Amino acid sequence: MMKSIWSIFVACSLSLFSACEQSEPALMEETEHLDNQANQKADAQHKTGQYIGDNTGKVLKIEIGTPEREFDTVSVDTSNTNTNKIGTNNIGTSKIDVANNHSRPQEKPIPQSTTKPIKTTPFNVRRCMNMGNALEAPREGDWGYTITAQDLRTIAQAGFDTVRIPIRWDAHANHRAPYTIDASFMTRIKTVVREAQTAGLGVIIDVHHYENLMAHPAREQARFLAIWDQIARNFAKASDTVYFEVLNEPTLQLSSQQVNVLYAKALPIIRATNPSRKVILGGNSWNSIESLGAVRWPRFGGKTDPNLVATFHDYGPHEFTHQGAEWSNPVHPLGRHWGGRSDMAELADTYGTAKKFQARTGLPVFIGEFGVIEKVPVAERFAWTKTRRMTMEAHGFSWCSWDFAGVFKSYDKNTGRWLPGAQDAFFGR
Repeated sequence: MMKSIWSIFVACSLSLFSACEQSEPALMEETEHLDNQANQKADAQHKTGQYIGDNTGKVLKIEIGTPEREFDTVSVDTSNTNTNKIGTNNIGTSKIDVANNHSRPQEKPIPQSTTKPIKTTPFNVRRCMNMGNALEAPREGDWGYTITAQDLRTIAQAGFDTVRIPIRWDAHANHRAPYTIDASFMTRIKTVVREAQTAGLGVIIDVHHYENLMAHPAREQARFLAIWDQIARNFAKASDTVYFEVLNEPTLQLSSQQVNVLYAKALPIIRATNPSRKVILGGNSWNSIESLGAVRWPRFGGKTDPNLVATFHDYGPHEFTHQGAEWSNPVHPLGRHWGGRSDMAELADTYGTAKKFQARTGLPVFIGEFGVIEKVPVAERFAWTKTRRMTMEAHGFSWCSWDFAGVFKSYDKNTGRWLPGAQDAFFGR
């Protein structure tokens, strides 16, 4: 019965995709400088330059107040953001629900113009698992999960090719320049990366739960850049199957303009030691699909950077995927089911928007998080997951499930088994 219901879901969704996909010319924004007003605001406290270093004591001078590099920009209408699609899976942390957050700066309309899509190199991530609730906790283990080498082997053996490791770097970095990351924490990250690579997995390293940056962008900018300088230097010689994701789910006081300022400053720091590594960038409002078009894609060496990847997160509809989540505001009641006409329309709208974005920009599209909280019946959770995953693959998008063993879990650490329906949801046809 579940299989037949799921088949109806897929059939309905594919028919809606056919209706919503329209041919359109390839569009990209022309090169433009960042808004001067945004620059002045973001740089006001850091005009003299800051020095940052890695664990070896080397330093790099970053001129915070210098003009930005050029951008390739993509147009977006930010006036109609659907907050129901915005997902978060913070456990044990305070969170302001986007639907009730009126303090975020208003976005300025982004000018529209046309040019050719970016020519990119292949992004080899296809099937990815998030190692959530571990290294993005204040301390690994605080939220009930610690990554093990056996977990990574289990993931590889199931058929995944990559793991995404959410990391709360700022909880382990000094608050004074040069903002040095704790050596033992860096060693732990290197160990997890090595164990994943030994298991045959690619690894995505991100900056996760940097709440002070979201609340105080100007104050935290130099520290954020210092953290990235150290990450980049420490992994400069890593395999090309190690990927960098600059910032997970920017939100709150971090407007799209300020996100673009951070990307413009962070990418040259990364490229100084990792000139061809894949770098993943997403929009604000918790990496929503609606904000992805507002990202201004930084140039490298005066040219479009062929090693950038676009990401968004998919928890739609939020009332279903996050029902009963205590950290949501308001808390969505239990008992919401998924699969009706409005749900299929939401699915078609999300991936129709993503497909049009890819056609305009030429960028690889990576859904960096998607999943359903464990409070939902397992059959419903994985019916949603399978439909989402097959939709992503039908459009040629890469994906990364949230998560392995947290409160959106697909694997039971107590029994040492995948949950019923999980493997079919990820790999079945």
